[in-house]
Amino acid sequence: MSKKSGKFILAGLIGAMTGAIGGLLLAPQSGEKTRADIVKLAKDIQSKVVSEGKETSAKVKDIYGKVSSEAVAKFEEVKKAVIDKVAAVKLAGKEIDKDKYGMIVDEVIVDFKEDIEAGKGGVKKMADYLKKDWLKIKKAIV
Repeated sequence: MSKKSGKFILAGLIGAMTGAIGGLLLAPQSGEKTRADIVKLAKDIQSKVVSEGKETSAKVKDIYGKVSSEAVAKFEEVKKAVIDKVAAVKLAGKEIDKDKYGMIVDEVIVDFKEDIEAGKGGVKKMADYLKKDWLKIKKAIV
């Protein structure tokens, strides 16, 4: 090994060590703290995006073809999952616009697709209703 390549390797090692130490010192908060922050923001958003009972019942009937406690609970579960994801994206420092929100809704809907199939066109209807909440979400995350 030449003297020149030895210096290059040494410089690389020093740089890697410096980066690792800097990463540890400047690391973001713990995962537990991050999860707590997401839950707090999600609750705040959810409190600002509350629907009236009649409004929720009408949406559930349109999506599932009937109103039942199970259907209402599933609708609320999907809505909460969207809000949780919005909170996580927001806390990660990313901007959320209408298009990004629509993508979040679509991603969450995929996770619940089997649970929504009950009504004719239920998946699309669920996505459409959740996407209509954009203005409420926008006001809640400002």
